[in-house]
Amino acid sequence: MFRMLLLLLLLPSLAAAAGIKGRVAWRGQLIEGLKVHAYRSMDDLVADQPLAISAPTGVDGTYQLELPPGNYFLLARDFTGLPQPGKHFCYYSGSPVQVATEGFRQVGFNLIKIPVQAEPRNGKRSGLQGRISYQGEPLEQSYLYIYQDYQKNFKGPAYFIQPVAKGNFRLSLPPGEYYVLARKRARGGQFGPIEIDDYFNYYYGNPVQVKSGEVQQIELETIKRLAMLEEEEQAFQGIKGRVVGPDGQGISGLRVFAYRDQQMSGMPSFFSPESDKNGYFQLSIPELGSFHLLARRSFGGPASDGELYGKYAGNADHEVTLSTETPIQEIRIDVAPSR
Repeated sequence: MFRMLLLLLLLPSLAAAAGIKGRVAWRGQLIEGLKVHAYRSMDDLVADQPLAISAPTGVDGTYQLELPPGNYFLLARDFTGLPQPGKHFCYYSGSPVQVATEGFRQVGFNLIKIPVQAEPRNGKRSGLQGRISYQGEPLEQSYLYIYQDYQKNFKGPAYFIQPVAKGNFRLSLPPGEYYVLARKRARGGQFGPIEIDDYFNYYYGNPVQVKSGEVQQIELETIKRLAMLEEEEQAFQGIKGRVVGPDGQGISGLRVFAYRDQQMSGMPSFFSPESDKNGYFQLSIPELGSFHLLARRSFGGPASDGELYGKYAGNADHEVTLSTETPIQEIRIDVAPSR
């Protein structure tokens, strides 16, 4: 009887477990013995002070890491200290990841192998020279992003963005410390989130030190974000519905943005994939609470003339609330050309 009572007392705490789980792979091969590191902030990541580290991945590349509720920056690697040639590395492109009070977020890592670092060469102008690649081949039609700091989590305008047509790049930079990333979106463009089938990477050697009279040489291998590493096992929680134009027909290619702030400015807390050909959308939100919603095509800044735009009109605050009783809400958002 005592044992049964003790088990009943323990069950709530077991049910309340939360964190992240998923798989890690390198070029389609699931990797054993690699650990996932979770950091509270980019400050902690740069200083390599993780809040928690997973047990080594299993033979099937799976891991699970319990974490308290909050936002986390994540990376996976099989080395400690400085990067080592031949070892695996991945910074998760969706960072920061939000962990709710219950349940595990699916987070997959698609790894690179760290190459031998080339020595800087002398030059009349300081800067960077190198190649953006994917699985050993030049990645065409990508973008190189240079940031001076990480305060905005590498979102929004960069210090410098360079289109890279054939993989190779060279640019002049004043002496200083920089964070280097590469992105190539399947839908094109310089801005927006990294989605399934997009190419991305955070340079494993960040921050890069550019010294006067030196050109740093880097190999920036990208990875492709794969659905097979991030299959959601949890039931859907969030907001779904339809985006409708002035003629009452569904509008494709728009996103629904969810903000904690009623002003609905800056980066949203969550956003949906593009609406389908009939205007239907699904916005997954892993936490409960109230969210202010709008629909549009582009990220950031005021709506341009003619851009389809609309706020949820179900109440004056444009607000939808998710609760334990209503973890799924269905809504309609009407949009019209902005003026």
